[in-house]
Amino acid sequence: MAALLLLAMPVAGWSQTGLYIGYTGQHDSQRGQVYMLDWVPAGSALDFTAGDIRGTQTRDTSWVAASYEIVDQHLFASFGPALIRHQTSTLTSQYQFMTTFGYHRGAWSLAIRHLSNGGLRGANIGETVVILGWNF
Repeated sequence: MAALLLLAMPVAGWSQTGLYIGYTGQHDSQRGQVYMLDWVPAGSALDFTAGDIRGTQTRDTSWVAASYEIVDQHLFASFGPALIRHQTSTLTSQYQFMTTFGYHRGAWSLAIRHLSNGGLRGANIGETVVILGWNF
């Protein structure tokens, strides 16, 4: 995660970069930690995300996503495709969709994000995460 932060620093001046932490929903009596780096190029509606789920026995994975983001004052929403590093008990295909609904004020954001394959393959229940972010 530190390497991603260092890579993002040169572009932070002409874009919005965000660091997020949070937790997954509880499945199999486990709740995982979530770490994400978001990057939105200046003047763009695209939101690029690299994320990581850790601290579970069967659901740890990483992902990258590209979403289309809509912002209305302090509320935002985004939707787009994602690829996960490997399948887990809740994400049963490498191809996923990421949906986000959130609130931002100043440099801080609070959001709910869901990864799922939309029922395209297997009994994919997806991962829902609650995240708190700092944007710079």
